[in-house]
Amino acid sequence: MFFLFKKMIRSIKQFKFQFLSVVLLAMLSVIIFSGLEGVYYGMKHEFDTFNKDTNLADEWVQATYFTDEDIAKIKQTKGIEDITKRIRITASVSDDSYLILDSNDNTNISSVKVLEGKNYDSNSNNSIWIDPEYAKANKISVGDSISINYNNISVNPVVAGLIMSSERAHFVGSSDYYMPAHENYGYGYMSNDVVNAFNPQGIFNLLEIKSKNSNLKENINEILGERFIAYFNRDTLMDVSFVSNQVDNLKRVSLLFSVLFILLSLLSMRTTIKRLIDAQGADINTLKSLGFSNISLLIYYSMYGLFLSVIGTVLGFILSFPFTKAIQQSQKKIIALPEWPIMHTVNTLIVIMLIIILSVLTSMSAARKTLTGLPAEDKKDKRKHNKTSILEKIPHIWNKFGFGMKWTIRDASYHKTRIILGIISVCGSFMLLMIGFGTPDSINSLTKKSYSDEFTYSYKYTLNPAVDQRSVNELNKELDGQLIETLQARVAFAENDVYHKPITIFSDGDFINLKTVDGEPLSDGGIYITEGMANSVDAKKGDYIEVFPSFSNQTYTFKIAGIIPSSMPQSLYIKDKCFMSSGATFKPTSILSKKYIDFKDDGRISQTISVKHQEDNLIDFSHAISGVFTLMKVIAFILVIIVLYNLGVLSFLERTNEYNTFRVLGFHYDEIRKLASFESILILVFGAILGLPFGFKFLEVYCDTFSNDTIKIYPNILGVNLLIVCTTITICSLIIILLLSMRIRKIDMIKALKE
Repeated sequence: MFFLFKKMIRSIKQFKFQFLSVVLLAMLSVIIFSGLEGVYYGMKHEFDTFNKDTNLADEWVQATYFTDEDIAKIKQTKGIEDITKRIRITASVSDDSYLILDSNDNTNISSVKVLEGKNYDSNSNNSIWIDPEYAKANKISVGDSISINYNNISVNPVVAGLIMSSERAHFVGSSDYYMPAHENYGYGYMSNDVVNAFNPQGIFNLLEIKSKNSNLKENINEILGERFIAYFNRDTLMDVSFVSNQVDNLKRVSLLFSVLFILLSLLSMRTTIKRLIDAQGADINTLKSLGFSNISLLIYYSMYGLFLSVIGTVLGFILSFPFTKAIQQSQKKIIALPEWPIMHTVNTLIVIMLIIILSVLTSMSAARKTLTGLPAEDKKDKRKHNKTSILEKIPHIWNKFGFGMKWTIRDASYHKTRIILGIISVCGSFMLLMIGFGTPDSINSLTKKSYSDEFTYSYKYTLNPAVDQRSVNELNKELDGQLIETLQARVAFAENDVYHKPITIFSDGDFINLKTVDGEPLSDGGIYITEGMANSVDAKKGDYIEVFPSFSNQTYTFKIAGIIPSSMPQSLYIKDKCFMSSGATFKPTSILSKKYIDFKDDGRISQTISVKHQEDNLIDFSHAISGVFTLMKVIAFILVIIVLYNLGVLSFLERTNEYNTFRVLGFHYDEIRKLASFESILILVFGAILGLPFGFKFLEVYCDTFSNDTIKIYPNILGVNLLIVCTTITICSLIIILLLSMRIRKIDMIKALKE
């Protein structure tokens, strides 16, 4: 067997480019799967550990205030285990910088991890603890004294430490943002004397709850009545749920691409081994004559699959670590965790073993039929060239083809596997490149659609909750604005099917220009729901829904008047007239306007958000995951080069005798080159025909992985980028055709005459 091993090494050197493609495809399969698993499983493990160490709450309830009776009723609710009361305020540090600060007397629930400075102590003197990203962005150090303002009360606490909270893993500060804006929003915790300075009455407005299978979601409105503001659990609090959603997204992507590359590597393996055996017919006959059995030769050729797949998978696993590190850097921009370990499950080993086993079986399958029979029979040419293609059975079509096209079609019918592999590789390249170019285009189109077409304001002014309606109306007149109210509500889309969803109520104005999927503007005829939310709750136009809004103890029923294909925010929309006609009260929380005013000394406004800042935030999100897009482009380029070159070489080797014969018969080199190019062009055309629709569908699936309860990304790719995709693959194909056609000048007419 040592002799056969040496022969295998020589054969691999002889067919190095074909075998290299198999190694690279196996390597890419493992790099993608293992690399992404190292990210998402490490992220999951660290987040789960962080949650356990800090005893993360299971449910959160916000209200204007809580009474002892409220807390007693909540404790009696099925599944409730423990409750902690907190005071949460949003304090301003500067004109556009805010700290969301909590009190924290009970550190048994949702405690914090101190990264620098003193341990958290609510009894400390004049102290706050803030998150490190906000401190870094605003150049704040432990020991610094900062001025914070709330309800026109200013306090100058000392930053006693930098902390990290598990309930703030994806902290963006405002529902108007998708990407963390650390220079504008931070979170932290206050000592009791700071709490008392801002809230001398000691009114608690937040409950953090440990529970197990509770039914608090269904009962909280009845308990709190019009004091209810919002309810969240681990699945709906975006600061927490984003991490698990991102883990699932990366897991789906790893499976999606790994399957594609494993399929291509197996097809390449089969084609390469088949060609190798065809080229070594004389060697096989000699080995059989020397006494080597079919079983030993079958094992020998299966060793190619074993040897190449082991090399590819081992290299892939080693190279997956720098790949993981690169992806982790992008995830760190949107998720905050104490550590970022690289961890794998047994699934990586399973994928590696699966690739190896399938490669061995594929090699054996390719060799089995050829190795059966006696040595004398193997000397016969077993290739069947008497098959008739389907087109040949249609004379009025077949006769219109030239000689070159007829020959190409006949040859393709003899080598279906090679053609299928080529079409799949081109199709796969289209899919990867369309994701690489299309995902940024989709996010950019989302930005334009949301902030240029659907919402045309320049500034969003958040109103001070204490301001009276008269002052709101005066301010709205000054700004020539449009009033909106954003609130949380318990919504029943079907019997016993309850959700807590945001509702946007808006007055007449020029800054909200949403339309339904039918192209109709929003009217007073009912409530409207965004498409992403409708899909998640299985709601449709014409359904009736029950709404129990915050700050109300009444239930209102509305008819869904239409579905809105809007990306963000995902919400229920209703005009103020329709909302108030049901008996509900409209209490604006924000004003949309084109005008800018300095609100620093205006007690009516608590904060201002500019559209420019919102657009920049989405662009930052696109940049945060741009590494993944670049990866898709590089992989697609490698894929099309490797597979098409491999197929071209195999096609050339399989046709060498035909090319020799053509040359002997008087064909010029240019004529033979044209014949050799037909197949590659056909593969390119059919691959593009399949690749464009599949690529767009793949882009749609990929965009869905980044969509969540607050945003829906619709697939989109610019015409110029689609042209770049098509041009890139076409140029790669043409370069390969050119390289292979140059080999035709090496045709050996003597060899053709001998045969």
